[in-house]
Formats: sequence, structure tokens, C-alpha cells
Amino acid sequence: MSEEANLPSPSNEAPSPFKNLTGATIAATLATGLYSFTNMVAHKLATAPLQTTNTLANRLATLVRTLLLAIGTGATMIFAVIALGLVLLTIKQVLSAVFSKSQA
Repeated sequence: MSEEANLPSPSNEAPSPFKNLTGATIAATLATGLYSFTNMVAHKLATAPLQTTNTLANRLATLVRTLLLAIGTGATMIFAVIALGLVLLTIKQVLSAVFSKSQA
């Protein structure tokens, strides 16, 4: 039990702009796919009427529909914000590299 795993320690240097843009591309792809999926689910749920006249069943169905759309929209926005943040980080890194070289 006294043995520790030999895991590489994370480096303290900032990731390269290429890694940032790769991550932004992955996040934007996931956001686009989730947006399409959420849009499809919203369309299907909007066109499918509820098959019951029971008030409790209607309320539960409405709750489930709302939760499905909220989870899909939330996940879409999380990935979209991550992609935007990575692009802005890349711009910041490139501009700081350009201005630090011009002053040296």
C-alpha cells in the first residue's frame, strides 16, 4: 500500500495554440451535434400530442419533456462556451506572443 503510482505530473506551462484550437474544434463539433439532436427532439415532442386526458399524466409528461429539452440545451451551451473560451485563449496567447516579441 505504500507504493504510489508513477503518474506524470502536469506541466505548469500553458498549452499551445494548436492544442487549444484542437480542443475548441472538438467542443464545437459536440455542441453542433447536441444542438441538432436537441432541435430534433424538440420538433418531435412538439408534433407528438399527448395520448391521455389524465391531468397527472399530462403534467408528468410535460415535466419530462421540459427536462429533456433543458438537459440538451444545457449540454449544448456548456460545449459552446468551452469552444468559445478556447478560441479566446488562443487569441490571447497569440497576441501576447506577438507583442512580447515586438518589444524585445
